[in-house]
Amino acid sequence: MRILFYSTSSNIYDGEAVTTTTLPSWTEQWDFFAESHPEHEILIASQLPAMFLCDVECNSIVESEKVRRILIKSDKEKEIAEELAELKPDIAIAASFYVVPYDWLTIKDAMVADFLREKGIRTICHSVETATICFDKWRTHVFMEKLGVNCAKAVYMHHELWINGGNRRDLRSNVFRDSVFHEIKKLRFPVIIKDTTGLSSFGADVVNTYDEAVGILKSKKTTSDRIIEEMFCGEQFGCEIYGTEGNYTILPPHKFSVNQYGITSPKQSVKIGPIGLNEKEKRLYKIRELNEMLLRLANGMKLDGIAQVDLVFDGEKWFVIEVNPRLSGMSTTYAASSGLFLPEMIFYELLNSSQRAQRTQRAHRLSLNIKFPILARGKLLKLKALPYVAFVNQIENHAARQIREQGYCEVILCADTRAKLLENLLDLKEKFADFIEEGFFDKAEDMLRELAG
Repeated sequence: MRILFYSTSSNIYDGEAVTTTTLPSWTEQWDFFAESHPEHEILIASQLPAMFLCDVECNSIVESEKVRRILIKSDKEKEIAEELAELKPDIAIAASFYVVPYDWLTIKDAMVADFLREKGIRTICHSVETATICFDKWRTHVFMEKLGVNCAKAVYMHHELWINGGNRRDLRSNVFRDSVFHEIKKLRFPVIIKDTTGLSSFGADVVNTYDEAVGILKSKKTTSDRIIEEMFCGEQFGCEIYGTEGNYTILPPHKFSVNQYGITSPKQSVKIGPIGLNEKEKRLYKIRELNEMLLRLANGMKLDGIAQVDLVFDGEKWFVIEVNPRLSGMSTTYAASSGLFLPEMIFYELLNSSQRAQRTQRAHRLSLNIKFPILARGKLLKLKALPYVAFVNQIENHAARQIREQGYCEVILCADTRAKLLENLLDLKEKFADFIEEGFFDKAEDMLRELAG
């Protein structure tokens, strides 16, 4: 079978400003996958930065003799589909990724998928409707409420009405703005105020009082639609869902650290998991109830491919924060926990049901995803050489002005037990004492000791 993995982007990519180092490289991972499945021909077509699919040098993708790679140049969905159709794939799988400022690339991939299906090509990709529902956080909220999925109480602020609703000569007041304030008073504080279409938690504000919320909404910072929702008191988690309608795998959750505002920041968080692999944790964290809720969500949204879900557990109930219908920062962590490279995991979960069943029956390894500051290549190689390090990924943004945006090094550790994972963490802390950020390692150690207890 000829299998095509594809992804598109809406952004102009400046390869001169960004350096990404992945160990093992994406070329090595996809080559290994192709060698392990000689019965299939693997093709990759992507636009830059081609996350999860290609290694990139400046503005070019790294070639390989084992897996043909095509750099998509057109920005028109129909033209992209025509280019992909010329490859004559038996099946096309969207491997959507994310870019700032808008997490909407799945929508673009979905439009390409529509054109591919018109040409009779079997395609695994979320629909435009599903992708759009997930892109707009308010639409996600309304949709989840209709499905009966637990989510935060929220208020929607439509920016155009907020600005213009009371500016007409024959109007005395802005009824819409008054209604927003009226509904915010009903919320339980603290609340989080964020753009309805932003990526991650960038630009979000956590406020503790009604007056603070009014101040934020009236400030110059408010330039787009916002959602104001109650903050949950509880532990934050994430998980991924793979599959097509009626045939989903709900992967066990990973626990996330939070920052001083109680928000999970992808560039600063620690991830530990999977959680719920033994009977005690299954009962404590009500994993059966979580899986039932997420299965209802997956079927209701008609997910078709890969999705990541942000969650909160308050000790009694699970709540969904948002749904990202694409590969995520958790994808490589799940692959490491499974003892696989990410290409193999995508293949088994979406195409090889017998292998998926066998893998589900095997015990997951435990993994810890932690961040380092930017390291020299020699240090990266030393990191990857450690027997318990499964994956290293470093991103350097040479054009960034703020330290927070200049990049980071992501390291995934694995072990068979929490005690061994803690031992590995402490060993890493000792070996790289001159390069670690104490806050990250202290947080990871605390989380591991808490879970082990």
